[in-house]
Amino acid sequence: MSDEDREIDIESDADDEDGSQAYSSEDKRAHHNALERKRRDHIKDSFHSLRDCVPQDDSKTSRAQILRQAAEYILRMREKTQQNDRHIDILKKQNDELYSQVRSLQKSQAGGKAVHNSNFYDDRDDDDSESYEEETVVSSPPTKRKKIKASS
Repeated sequence: MSDEDREIDIESDADDEDGSQAYSSEDKRAHHNALERKRRDHIKDSFHSLRDCVPQDDSKTSRAQILRQAAEYILRMREKTQQNDRHIDILKKQNDELYSQVRSLQKSQAGGKAVHNSNFYDDRDDDDSESYEEETVVSSPPTKRKKIKASS
């Protein structure tokens, strides 16, 4: 319940509590009408706020269209969030694999062992992923490594 609704409830309850004041039916009706007008204005403002939050083509849309568009937008955003979460999981796994490879390379360099070629995949573009090979490092001192395209 919003603050405005609470105010309305408080105003209407305050009249009933003491019971000592007798209001005419016209006063009661006027009070009720004012509360109802306030409620309708609040609903109208809420629809305008919702309309402004949801991307749309036309600014003159019915309330039913606003609700439908909001529901569709929420579904699209949920789907996009799920896609992003899946992508994040994939990237985390790749990151872990790369850290593991880096640790392995550092250990092998520290031991002075030769490092064998390993394949890395660039999956930034899922449709056209290319494989890369890392240059072989033989000596202990660190050398610059370049990624070169592997011939298919």
